[in-house]
Amino acid sequence: SSVYDTLTAESEFAAASRQLRVLDPDFTLEGWKSDVVHHTLPNIMKLFLEGRIQELKPWLGEAVYNRLAAEGRARKKEGVKMDTNVLAIMNAEILACEVEGASANVERGDDPIILLHFMCQQIHCVRKKVKKGEKGDPRDGEAEAAGDEKDGGGDAKAEDEGVAGEDGNSRNYFEEELGEIVEGSEDDIRANSYVIAFQREYNEERMELNWKIVDFRFNGAIAYL
Repeated sequence: SSVYDTLTAESEFAAASRQLRVLDPDFTLEGWKSDVVHHTLPNIMKLFLEGRIQELKPWLGEAVYNRLAAEGRARKKEGVKMDTNVLAIMNAEILACEVEGASANVERGDDPIILLHFMCQQIHCVRKKVKKGEKGDPRDGEAEAAGDEKDGGGDAKAEDEGVAGEDGNSRNYFEEELGEIVEGSEDDIRANSYVIAFQREYNEERMELNWKIVDFRFNGAIAYL
């Protein structure tokens, strides 16, 4: 029943808070959510939309990093770039806390997983990318990506992740100009739904607590009127 579900959810939240307070006595779910919404998510979304996945790596679990990096390479191969403006983070809600149970050991890293849903107000506008000084031939991105793959993919990875190439210069989206719009428009504002799973870990070398994103999913979009 809905009453049982509510009581179960409350007990899971309470159990998660108790476990998380073992190493952080001042921890509260509401305080954590506020910090994530106002500080963490704007930075995460900015780097994600700009394709700077390498800079997100410290925040991401291995599986999430590999998937987002692959998606970034796919966008590069297509020669497209999304609008990177984050207009607002809204309607954040903790959906669930997955608790390991009585056998959990926080010092071993068995912290609860917190599932957070939020809406990100974005401009739905996808453009073709062209190098500075070049005309926007739609085939340029495909040809460049094919060349990168032929060379072993190293340069493609460097450009996708915004790291320095062999010439020592950072080769990323700052060196590209935007061409024609291929999807959406400059005034097509949407509220995109995302679900992110966070799990805290203890870094023994630095003796500090860090949060990792262990899942990151786009959950659909609605027009923002």
